[in-house]
Amino acid sequence: MKTYLTPIAIAALLVPLMAQAQNVETRVQTRVETQVETVVRSGSGQAGADISFDEVAFNAVGNGKSEKEAIIEAYSTGMGRVLRQLAGAQAEAEIGQKFRDDMDRDFNTFRRRYFTSDTAHNCRQLDKANKPIAANDKKTPVAQYSCRADGTIKMLALKNDFQRMMKSTERTLSNTLTFVVSTAETNDPDAPYVADKLTSAFLGNGFKVMTGSAANKAIDQMLAAKDDPRTDKKDLPIDFSLAINGLEFSQFNYDNSEQRMTGALTVRFKLLDMKGDTQVAAVPVNVTQSVRGPNSAALQTELRERLSNAAATEVGRQTSAAVVNFQVSREADAAADDRAKLGQKQYVLRVVGITTRDRRQLADLRNAIKSAVPDAVPEVNTAESNDSRVTLNFTTSAPKLDTEDLLDKLFDAFKANKTFDAQYKGNNEFNITF
Repeated sequence: MKTYLTPIAIAALLVPLMAQAQNVETRVQTRVETQVETVVRSGSGQAGADISFDEVAFNAVGNGKSEKEAIIEAYSTGMGRVLRQLAGAQAEAEIGQKFRDDMDRDFNTFRRRYFTSDTAHNCRQLDKANKPIAANDKKTPVAQYSCRADGTIKMLALKNDFQRMMKSTERTLSNTLTFVVSTAETNDPDAPYVADKLTSAFLGNGFKVMTGSAANKAIDQMLAAKDDPRTDKKDLPIDFSLAINGLEFSQFNYDNSEQRMTGALTVRFKLLDMKGDTQVAAVPVNVTQSVRGPNSAALQTELRERLSNAAATEVGRQTSAAVVNFQVSREADAAADDRAKLGQKQYVLRVVGITTRDRRQLADLRNAIKSAVPDAVPEVNTAESNDSRVTLNFTTSAPKLDTEDLLDKLFDAFKANKTFDAQYKGNNEFNITF
């Protein structure tokens, strides 16, 4: 019988410097009950709120030079805390920016979409010393506004839109990614069941999963390629390995008065990028569930199964998000390296107020860029574009771009548009508003 080498063992052979790889740890907690008594999170919605509920309470303060700016900042701060739990690093990257842009573009629509009707805010004027100005004081100049928002975030709407954004990125990656899933690092009898559920989750996301003899053959190929300098790692058969190295069930508690059994499961696993010799994530996932019934002994089996299902779903979600973030970052780094080798620089135009459907404006933008930068081939960055903004990228071999000349060309192209504005923000980025 052929010995099955776990991905962890392979990594140890392939990557002697594994210990130096970055270890990213995130604790994710979900709560799923077979019979939910309430879907509204009581209490404050500060950092650490249980985002598994359908609705999450929040309160946040925002400051701005105008009242509108302060209001938006308050809502954005409150949502940002929850979004960071849901989206991780993406909350500060493209996905987080898309939510903020939607809020800036049409705040009332955004508020109706993601906040309950009882969510409210109140504002006060501050002087230059950041002290409140009395309501009857008409003489003291207003330096800024401070607004506080209190209410409830609609988590179902937020999760739905976040997952849709992630899916659009996953689809650009999934057809080329192959996983190996292993449970050899743990002796828990439920580990194979969790692994089967994970495999189903990966397949559902469009990823490929190797098992059995195919996995062993691929592993042998990875090992053989280790010392062969002629091997291009891009051609190796395994992209990522996921090894479950710990399953811990909490003690199940049965409440006789409510005939409810509650328990928790913690799954520890490691996600490795096999081609890049990098540890992508080590994420402990904890899930809690409750089941009801009069027979406590019979409930134990059902509870273990439900916990295993919930844990596999959450591990799959976390792994998928980690892979997307990792791949996007790695591809961007590779593209930057290629440009550096060719002596090129990339410039970014962030355009607010149009969409990818506004073909005439996009054509005029591209023509204006090419008139100022002859070797530029402007392209729409779909990953950073949405229903309120478009991002254009272009590269040039010119040692120094005349940013003022490009701005002049842009203003000339849209001189009939009285609301048009364009600024160079530094760091090779332009902000454009229609």
